[in-house]
Amino acid sequence: MYLLLCFSLLFYAVTAFDHLPRGRPANATDVKVITSPGGATIRYKQPGGSGMCETTPGVNEYSGYVDLDNATHMFFVFVEARKDPANAPLTLWLNGGPGSDSLIAFFQGGFDSCMRRMTITNEKPELGPCNVTKNLTTQLNPYAWNEVSNMLFLSQPIGVGFSYSYESFDRSATYAELDPAAEVDTTDQAAVAAWHVLQGFLANLPQLDSKISSKTFNLWTESYGGHYGPSIRGQQYLRHQSGK
Repeated sequence: MYLLLCFSLLFYAVTAFDHLPRGRPANATDVKVITSPGGATIRYKQPGGSGMCETTPGVNEYSGYVDLDNATHMFFVFVEARKDPANAPLTLWLNGGPGSDSLIAFFQGGFDSCMRRMTITNEKPELGPCNVTKNLTTQLNPYAWNEVSNMLFLSQPIGVGFSYSYESFDRSATYAELDPAAEVDTTDQAAVAAWHVLQGFLANLPQLDSKISSKTFNLWTESYGGHYGPSIRGQQYLRHQSGK
């Protein structure tokens, strides 16, 4: 019954929004760009002094893109640990799906899974820095994983969330598109792409946030991520063994 209701609400929402003119987002301002010696680029913003979700004073939050080439622009959110970020480990979180955006986990807690509950709740949040309340505002999550770890969330593979291959333009808008040649249709392909993006992020991390010094790395995931996680770790192992 919940599943049927979920799809019914989705159908009516899509139908309603289909009649609205497609808007054009404002051009991004205050975007900073850094490039690693290997050529990976990060375009990012810091969402205000109070953060987009993490509002603890002195705790930095970054969002933007890791650009590896002309067809790989992966969206990320990185948030510092609230306690001792210099020595805290770095944790990569990936949602499953396949095709589930890790930003769901970033904001998880107020929005419960559609398959489990159809309302916005104020239940205890999960791993993200904040949760969304019934008033559609954010509130700090005291149980967030970034209480003790620096956290990286990726919208992967390319085509998920804000991640894209290239932009197209018309008279009214700019659109993010997925290049069929860059399409990821196997778990192993997704793992290779995520591994390269992770290397690009790590290469730029000293410029992005110079206080982070710990070399300890954790990979956590859920659901279909039980396929993503081992595949990415496998890439790490194979490349370590081959000296790449």
